Amino acid sequence: MDLILVRYGEIALKGANRAKFERTLEENIRAYLKREGISFSGVSRKRSRIFIFNPSSVPDLSEVLGVVSYSPAWEFASLEEVKDFLRSQEEVFKNASSFRITASRADKNYPLTSPEIERELGAVVHGTFSTPVDLKNPQVNVGVEYIDEFFYLYFEKIPGWGGLPVGSSGKLVVLLSGGIDSPVAAFLMMKRGAELILLHFRREPLTDRIGEIHAALSRFSAGREPQLVIMELGRVKKFYDIIRRRDETHRYMCVLCKHMMLRTAEKLAFKKGALGIVTGDSLAQVASQTLENLAAQRYGLKLPVYSPLIGLDKTEIVNIAKKIGTYTPSIEHREKPCPIHSHPVTKARMDKFFQFWDEVTEKLGYLPWEKFFGKK
Repeated sequence: MDLILVRYGEIALKGANRAKFERTLEENIRAYLKREGISFSGVSRKRSRIFIFNPSSVPDLSEVLGVVSYSPAWEFASLEEVKDFLRSQEEVFKNASSFRITASRADKNYPLTSPEIERELGAVVHGTFSTPVDLKNPQVNVGVEYIDEFFYLYFEKIPGWGGLPVGSSGKLVVLLSGGIDSPVAAFLMMKRGAELILLHFRREPLTDRIGEIHAALSRFSAGREPQLVIMELGRVKKFYDIIRRRDETHRYMCVLCKHMMLRTAEKLAFKKGALGIVTGDSLAQVASQTLENLAAQRYGLKLPVYSPLIGLDKTEIVNIAKKIGTYTPSIEHREKPCPIHSHPVTKARMDKFFQFWDEVTEKLGYLPWEKFFGKK
């Protein structure tokens, strides 16, 4: 192996902004390699590919968002060199039941077409090892790409998550509950290029859960680890106590508390230069996530709220959580549930919501985030 050949997808469609996205992905790859202790002689890009030269080992680039696929590869200056290399691969082809050559050319001025390259190289393998050709279901699929006067050969194409590189789309504040949903929402926004600030409201002594979730998400951040901000809910205990004193207000607890959290996240976003808020809401999954309740919770916010899970069901969310490594810490360190009313409101009325919010904040004498961020 001489290098790692890295492919990306939608970045190549970014027009005038394409170079910015490519540079960000290249920077993230460098940061990831350094973090993992993988030495390399250089990282460069050409023809919609990124090249990692002379890596000390094969990195797991699926942890770098924006990478569609990657391949350990060999570099050759001529087609004859490729043929000589294939003749030396007895271990690969001798006992293989079938093979295929898949060629592509970034430079269409090369005298042979892609099918002609495939036929020439296929003839070498078959003539040397008598291995049958199977174009539909080969045991060995040899990839060959011709890019700027060099041939790059590889035997595997390892999939990545794709998407956009972290840091290419601005900064967002995530309401991180520590349950299954919000870490997945955070990951999906990272996959769209967002750099994250994670805001966690802590009701109990801090367990390893939030740290483990933060570490799992940081695996995909490639040198842009999400900042973790902890707000002690003991600071707003009086806020909860006032809500619980009256039965009708208590039914609105989830809506009022979520509004308080969103307003706090908005204050943090303004302070940190973030452009929006991310939640793990999935429509109608729980009582607080009906359309009526979501509308009340978000009313009056100046920044947009993004909910990437809004149309997913629990099974889809859990599957992603397992793949990214946040599922286990989310279920192993559960906090006691918030003491909500036995019949929480599912269709919040705006007039009631405003009435209860004004009553609570008036009795409190201050807004919950003022003791955390200050009044300004």
